[in-house]
Amino acid sequence: MIVKKLGMVSGGGFPGAGYNERKVAEGMARLMVMENVDGAMRHKVELLHEAGFDCAGEIEKYLKERSRTYGNTKTTRFQFHIAASVKGQAMSAEELTNFARQLMAEAGYGRQPYFVYYHHDTDNHHVHILSTRIQPNGFPIPDHHDYARLNAAANRILSSDIKRDIQRMFSYGYLTEGQFANIIRSHGYKFERVEDRYVLFRGGVKAATISLSEIERHISQENDTRKERAKQLRAIIRKYKAEIVDGKVQNVENVKGHKGQKKKYVRRKVNPDIRKIKASNGKTLSQEEQRHLSDMLDILKTKFGIDIHFQKDRNGEIRSYGIVDHNRKIAFDGSKVMKLSELIDFAQKQERNASPLDIYRDLFAMEVRKSGVDGEMTIRLFDGSEHTRKMSPRQSAWYFNSPESEREDVAIRIAATMFSTEIFESVLQKYPVSAISSRIGSVNIIKMREGGRAIRVVSTDGFSATYPMTADELHCHAKLQGEAANGYLRQLAILRITHENATELTNRIKELTAKSSGSLSLPPRQSDYNPEQSKAFTSHQSTVLTRLMPRDTSSPNSANREWEVGKQSRYDHIDNQQSGTQLTM
Repeated sequence: MIVKKLGMVSGGGFPGAGYNERKVAEGMARLMVMENVDGAMRHKVELLHEAGFDCAGEIEKYLKERSRTYGNTKTTRFQFHIAASVKGQAMSAEELTNFARQLMAEAGYGRQPYFVYYHHDTDNHHVHILSTRIQPNGFPIPDHHDYARLNAAANRILSSDIKRDIQRMFSYGYLTEGQFANIIRSHGYKFERVEDRYVLFRGGVKAATISLSEIERHISQENDTRKERAKQLRAIIRKYKAEIVDGKVQNVENVKGHKGQKKKYVRRKVNPDIRKIKASNGKTLSQEEQRHLSDMLDILKTKFGIDIHFQKDRNGEIRSYGIVDHNRKIAFDGSKVMKLSELIDFAQKQERNASPLDIYRDLFAMEVRKSGVDGEMTIRLFDGSEHTRKMSPRQSAWYFNSPESEREDVAIRIAATMFSTEIFESVLQKYPVSAISSRIGSVNIIKMREGGRAIRVVSTDGFSATYPMTADELHCHAKLQGEAANGYLRQLAILRITHENATELTNRIKELTAKSSGSLSLPPRQSDYNPEQSKAFTSHQSTVLTRLMPRDTSSPNSANREWEVGKQSRYDHIDNQQSGTQLTM
């Protein structure tokens, strides 16, 4: 709840009466109660409203008559006009009216005549309260620090709601303190980090404190549910981005008016943070791009219960964003779902002819950014893993000097060459050529001569192989016992064998690349391949990948990629799955 003071006017008038009565006439508000108002006045207003008349004149005249100062004050600011707005939670008209009564009592206006209007002309339903500052003795009620006093009173009234809000915040899954901060924002609070605690504010007034230790105690762990949901969100965003660009999604608008009256369509205001976002060219988004992004955020909020929060750096530049999924009660770093550059990009994509590179578009997403003189590349594979490496000067020059229309293909060739082993590993794990597990006879830990530890894998045909273990793997194994420990070792063995297979495939492609490019020898590092060698490498690699992967998953530019949309299960109809879901916020 946020309380705002309105209509600070001089001259002894009450223009708030005209404002609220006009809203009643337009069907966007209704008069809920008239407190401390005599029976004759109450009857007159009820009669005129029933007949469809505006009572602004009658109400203003009544408040002026009840605002006699007897010469005891020089002030002419008689009007007391405030709005109490719900943000982050839903309250009925009756609940808001009861809150208004309590607020007026807390603020020292409990015995003053006042009128409470319920407004429903915005997303956040709210009440307006109109009264007079002048008491029966002719002195005004002090209005110093009204904003703070009113919001402090609101927080006292809603203290039980604040406790419930905090309990609800901790019911969300989050991995970092920053993600929890976005959950706080989504519940309508502002906050400050003070030493070892978070201080929550509502309406500019302190509402509660949460210790940092409590936040850390509720931190979740990465799990398959989060990964699956991240894929779902990525698919949802991409789908509606495309539909917004194609004009298939109607503009999200507020509809004002009621039955029997002409409806008035009003554009939603653009989130002010959107105006601060800069595109890859360093310029702010165009008005059309801002509107597209605004519509996108509205769709995510109203249709799927998803909030987007943009984060600024020290210079006020927006560099990242966070996602709060209220339906699943999960918070994400936006980059884990979709890079900011992709989220804000609503450019029409050119239809592309089939290409050997299309198979890579179904295997990974990538991002190239400047890192010093050269570039740095990150790819996110379809299994959710991420890999980042610095590009060589040759690769950086090839990419950054290429025309804009060719950069995506160049980036794919660079990524496929640099991360070839990782790509083959992920594909072989999902589409194994043979059942590696059935070939493993036994697995145990042995001590190596140099003092380290390794796993010794003995196959069913008697052959054995040894693979060094990392400190993290030894630590994980030490925490397990019995079958769990043995199962962990077998899984490590499968990963090592898969890595060997991926390396073997990469080496074979290197041999084919050397022959087809007419090179006597290739550079020792794949990052040093020249453009012709990289093109030959990716051409041979795509042929091998096509043979390893099932035909239906290697189709060019698949619009329903399994790794983005999820397996064909309850997520199959993402349009209707959450549409119309009511949030208890």
